[in-house]
Amino acid sequence: MRPNLYTTPPKTALPTDAIQMYVRDSGQLALPVSDLMFLQATGNYSWLFWKDGQRMLMPRTLKYYVPQLPSAWFIRLHRNCIVNLHYIERIERIEPDKGGLVYMRSGVVLPISRRRWFAAKRLLSRHLLSN
Repeated sequence: MRPNLYTTPPKTALPTDAIQMYVRDSGQLALPVSDLMFLQATGNYSWLFWKDGQRMLMPRTLKYYVPQLPSAWFIRLHRNCIVNLHYIERIERIEPDKGGLVYMRSGVVLPISRRRWFAAKRLLSRHLLSN
């Protein structure tokens, strides 16, 4: 069974955890997961946004990255967005029958789907209590 950020129990993540990827200019890279703020899908490509402001467009879907991400740190907000809990400032509900919004520390605002609202809220509150 493949890991799913929505249902898999959390695994412990170490600061040495890394995402493996191949970049044409530099070859094989292992980039630290702790620096990854969020991922957004665009068709069969994924944008990876890093804490230093860089972003990378990779020719992979989000499904490729899910097994490489510690589920204790990341949550899927929408079918096209996965976020690192450590970079979330707050979440807000738009309307009772709709999803919500995630406000990142970088100033970026991302939508939460209606279906994933309660799981995101529960996981974020658990994360805030543990820190």
